[in-house]
Amino acid sequence: MDEINATPLPGLEGALNVLEEAQLKSLHARQIFEAQGEAEPWMDDYWDLIGKGWSWRQAVYLLWAAQPKDLRQPATQAELATQVLGLASDRVIRDWKSDERFMAETARLVGSIVLKHRADVLHALAEVAQSRNPRAHADRKMFLEMTGDYVAKQAIGLGVSSGVADLDDATLAAMAAIPGRSPVAIAEPVEQDNG
Repeated sequence: MDEINATPLPGLEGALNVLEEAQLKSLHARQIFEAQGEAEPWMDDYWDLIGKGWSWRQAVYLLWAAQPKDLRQPATQAELATQVLGLASDRVIRDWKSDERFMAETARLVGSIVLKHRADVLHALAEVAQSRNPRAHADRKMFLEMTGDYVAKQAIGLGVSSGVADLDDATLAAMAAIPGRSPVAIAEPVEQDNG
């Protein structure tokens, strides 16, 4: 975006002070951004952030920061500040990033991007898992683990106690009646005589 020129509003042709110039520059940059991004799929997130009280510039930065680095346009924070947000530098963005609330919102947005793809990923997992192709073994295994229909050998027995406290009274009494076996030794395996 070319340098934004502050033009006085009709009836206010006199000199603008620095704050008024900054506000006009911000308004103009916002209008350009919203017009260019109108059809973008992330505009719903943009309006959601505006509704939560973030400024338009903060909302744009949050959405930009939540993208993978290789997909960000423009590529750098400084370029975003000067080319899209209408700022003189990215100094104010560095200030925003020191706010814990700001960083928490960035993390939430990253997570929401992942969640938006969850249904598609699970659908693809189910499609591949149904395939008869032997290469789909890992997908079938993951699918069955997720549904609870498969438990890895390493997980069997974890958290399972074989102590006396886990047995009911009837089982304890029956085991106590076994010749040569005391209730204390119930958890121990019965030795078989191979001789």
